[in-house]
Amino acid sequence: GLARAFFYAGARTLLVSHWPVRDDAAARLTTAAFAELAKDPSIGKAEAFRRSMVKLAVDPTDPSLAHPGAWAPFVVVGENR
Repeated sequence: GLARAFFYAGARTLLVSHWPVRDDAAARLTTAAFAELAKDPSIGKAEAFRRSMVKLAVDPTDPSLAHPGAWAPFVVVGENR
């Protein structure tokens, strides 16, 4: 699909979703993942994203984000480092 086109174009890592996602959850997940990676680049992209998922799921300011539908559709594909 579309992911393959990005890899052919030179992308090494992609964040993809398996179904339509909440815009607010996607923004918070990606922002938090980049913040985690900036704090410790040695953890790799997949671990940074996993940490952002955990933070989102336990965020008391919006309990609806604990539902897997908010964070589970995402997956990191490609090179981890």
